[in-house]
Amino acid sequence: MKIDSEFLVLQLDYTRWANEHSLEAARALSEEELTRDLGNSYGGVLGTLLHIFHADRVWLSRLEGRPRATMADEGESWTLPSLAVAWADIAERYRAWASNVTDAQAILEYKNLAGKPGSLPLWQVIMHVVNHGTYHRGQITTMVRQLGKPPISTDLHIFYLTRG
Repeated sequence: MKIDSEFLVLQLDYTRWANEHSLEAARALSEEELTRDLGNSYGGVLGTLLHIFHADRVWLSRLEGRPRATMADEGESWTLPSLAVAWADIAERYRAWASNVTDAQAILEYKNLAGKPGSLPLWQVIMHVVNHGTYHRGQITTMVRQLGKPPISTDLHIFYLTRG
């Protein structure tokens, strides 16, 4: 299968767009709603947003050759505005990295957070990042509905339609 830098950038652009929509939906919530434990994998809306962000950051650190040892830093504290800024920075770094990929089939050797070694072609890493975020944004959509707010739509075809 031929995967190139342009394809990786497109997938990462989708992820950024979808993350921004999820943050937009979260901004409509009260602080209590944002942090309410709704029995989801990561508690509630904010916990799930943070999980996506932390995972994005871990994978990017591996791609950049500076792998993180933890998902979150000790004492780390996030608000929606600070999360949005940090996530935008990560999205730009992903885009810059992907723009310079010359061989998407190249293998990334890494260790997971438990220290177990793994390896994946670069394109599969990016597709994992995209898919992981999509899965958890679906959970956010459900939680937003449970809170009685308008659901978000982060479907891939809508992203394509917005690109013209």
